[in-house]
Amino acid sequence: MNRSLKRAMDVVLALLGLIVGAPLMVLVALLIRLDSPGKAIFSQPRLGLNGRLFLMHKFRKFPDNWGTKGAAVTVTSDARMTRLGNVLERTKLDELPQLWNILIGEMSFVGPRPETERFKDLFTGEFARVHDYVPGIFGPNQVAFRNESYLYPPDQDPEVFYREQLFPQKARNDLDYFSRATVLSDAYWIVCGLWCSIVGAIDWSTLGRRAGKVFVADLLILELAWLGANILRFDGLPTRHLWDVYVIGTWLVPLVVLPVMILGGNYRGMVRHFAATDAIRLAVSVFVGWTIAYLLVLVAGERDASIGVGIIAVMLTLVMMGAARVIYRERFRRAINLKREAEVRQAHGDDPRSVVVLYGAGHRGLALASLLNHGFPEARVAGFLDDNDRELVGRSIAGYPILGSERDLDTVHAVHGIDQLWTTFEPHWFKYQRLRDWCRKNEVRLVVLPVTQPFLSLTTTGGGDASFSADREATSRRKPAERLQPATSLHSG
Repeated sequence: MNRSLKRAMDVVLALLGLIVGAPLMVLVALLIRLDSPGKAIFSQPRLGLNGRLFLMHKFRKFPDNWGTKGAAVTVTSDARMTRLGNVLERTKLDELPQLWNILIGEMSFVGPRPETERFKDLFTGEFARVHDYVPGIFGPNQVAFRNESYLYPPDQDPEVFYREQLFPQKARNDLDYFSRATVLSDAYWIVCGLWCSIVGAIDWSTLGRRAGKVFVADLLILELAWLGANILRFDGLPTRHLWDVYVIGTWLVPLVVLPVMILGGNYRGMVRHFAATDAIRLAVSVFVGWTIAYLLVLVAGERDASIGVGIIAVMLTLVMMGAARVIYRERFRRAINLKREAEVRQAHGDDPRSVVVLYGAGHRGLALASLLNHGFPEARVAGFLDDNDRELVGRSIAGYPILGSERDLDTVHAVHGIDQLWTTFEPHWFKYQRLRDWCRKNEVRLVVLPVTQPFLSLTTTGGGDASFSADREATSRRKPAERLQPATSLHSG
């Protein structure tokens, strides 16, 4: 390869990249500072030409004070990365400061990726020749391993896997290409690298596998919302010049709104677990996406087009997308519950489930009811007991009825046939004795959740419901023999 021509290409492209990309780099640096304290640029010694060290610059993806803790490689959804760091990792925008390394001759646009000193021992034997070439941003490996973070097995040390599996493959690829590289082939890999950086920002195969059906449904909903908004606004399909606006919107709206929803994380979660946080994320993404899309429609079509169409379209989109997700979630849950019930009946006969009543209708009780209902097919939550019966009795929480209070145990047991009574709080000593005696008399298993392991270690240090803190303090002052002893359950029968 003509090294002078390669160097001239590097200088010209680096200068052009720094000039054109300067506004974007300033914006990224500002966002990094807003996202987490510390410097925006991360500089690290890397192995360059002939194994000499140089400082390679990147936009910071980890907290500034992280240091060298953890593996020397980055895996998918690396816990060390900041919120913005995840975006920089996916888009490869963290590599932009390396244009300066290229300009001063420490790197090239096309070359082997420079390794850290931690992997210096790998460059022995035939692999030592990798350092005969100036390191770079693009190359065959950078394209082939565009999503390297997804390659690390979940049950192996990522650094060991890199040393034993990935590095040898990369080194052989580098030696094979750079021994016969030309300026034209380098230009080809620059184009391929840029394309992969842009297109690969979204993992399309994973997105299709995880949310392909939802994505297609959202596409149809956007088209229906756009059509419905126009029909509602104009009492039918638009005519004349407004028809051109409608046609533009049919292809422009999905091209804008769907990528915004992807970047907003609307397809990361599972629709079967669609919750309030997902609904908020969906609302924000739809609003932002439609705002951008409709502004582009106005620019590309007719500037005096009706703003009301855009407002109606946003509302229709939110209603239909939200309803579709809730319907899918409930259908999935019903199907799972029916399957589990069928399996239990087949194994144990009709209605074999243990009837559980939860004492305490607070946050703990609600979480516990959800856990038992969706995670344990042999349990059936009949409802809640709560001492605040004047406010809660006759009402329900998340579909579970408030059955009464302690005084209603006999009646509740007669109606529902309680098998287990779980308290979500630590009752005072006398209340505990009453519950224990009642459970023994009626052959009901009593479970005092806060004094079972491992919950005991989480509650004796001050956790638990505030309403029972005084009881716990009073209990702690009694003799050890009088206190509640940790136990999984109390059962008589």
